[in-house]
Amino acid sequence: MRALLLEPFAGISGDMLLGALVDVGVPIEELRQQVDALGLADRVELRVGKTVRSGITATKVDVLVDGQMEMPDEAGSGHSGHATLKSIVDRLESSSLDSGVRKRAGEVFRRLAEAEARVHGGDPETVHFHEVGAIDAIVDVVCGVAAVASLGVDRVISTPPSDGHGEVASSHGALPVPVPATSFILEGVPGRRIDVPFEMVTPTGAALLVTLADAIRTEFSFTPERTGYGAGTRQIDGRPNVLRASVGDFPDPEVGAGDEVTVLETTVDDAIPEMWPHLMERLLKEGARDAWLTPVIMKKGRPGINLTVLSDHDSVPIVERVIFEETGTLGIRITSAGRRVLTRVMGTLETRFGALRVKLSRLSDDEKWSVHPEYEICRAVAGERGICLRDVYEEIYRAAGDDGALEVDVKN
Repeated sequence: MRALLLEPFAGISGDMLLGALVDVGVPIEELRQQVDALGLADRVELRVGKTVRSGITATKVDVLVDGQMEMPDEAGSGHSGHATLKSIVDRLESSSLDSGVRKRAGEVFRRLAEAEARVHGGDPETVHFHEVGAIDAIVDVVCGVAAVASLGVDRVISTPPSDGHGEVASSHGALPVPVPATSFILEGVPGRRIDVPFEMVTPTGAALLVTLADAIRTEFSFTPERTGYGAGTRQIDGRPNVLRASVGDFPDPEVGAGDEVTVLETTVDDAIPEMWPHLMERLLKEGARDAWLTPVIMKKGRPGINLTVLSDHDSVPIVERVIFEETGTLGIRITSAGRRVLTRVMGTLETRFGALRVKLSRLSDDEKWSVHPEYEICRAVAGERGICLRDVYEEIYRAAGDDGALEVDVKN
């Protein structure tokens, strides 16, 4: 299948993404059409040009609002002003943007709103976006989403993003790098820190990455056909401040396609029962793909628990540490295992309980999607409505047979 590969080895921000996508082949006029669809053509200008970052020629896209370019503040977000999620969604919904672009851009801002609400407390619907609420941020997000859609790729893959270290100034005082909103958005996402004393992944960049990328991995097969670079604003001594984007072929994950995972196992006979739910939750939060427990009989007839964890190779060090810390085990068995996987995506299903997110799988592109309810979503619905969990599951399976009830998150 056709794929877009993003490589944020120097971080990612909204303007870096726009520059990389223009450099890889998206016409700048395509982005200007989005500005016009937002009703902002009289206030916003997109300025594009070539620049050099540590010897690499890259494209720089600047968003000028009322003739002024928003310069990055010390926190690096580069977006000032105040707005609520509702005001931004209202602007999107009242625009003439493509419906798919409106929806995906709304998802980006919802992630940002949820992160801001966790940082400052309050409701995501009413929280104010401090650094990410201005017009230039809306243009960054909408143009980024539309540019990816215009490439016509089936899948977006990213390598783990790199961020700096230290502290940055903000309207709330000194903040650690990554800033709190970025940390919340990137929970469960593998990444790395590099020796740069400032923020390199902005909240907007993080939200775009998490929303657009179907997978964030270090190991994969990919055949690039064309490559582009998007420049950040800063000049960094000895390091190219650019985002690389490539378009090419990615193996179609139909039935029979495979990948490799690392299997970590340990057997414990002295753990308190209450420890296991905490451990399983922490493992999944720290990047494990899956984890399960199996009762076993150990030497001398003692009952024990065998813990099995599936992990991406790059997440193994932190998964190992969690197992050692929480179980007190003296050793972990580690092996690599091949897998065969089905095509798996997310979708939205219209039910009598409203639109619910569901997991989907199928054997091949010409077969019908199988619908798999998400437990946490079903549990929340059951709790809100005071009904049995089984009733929610049954309604999802019933609605799955209704024509037009399912919307699949697949980029075409």
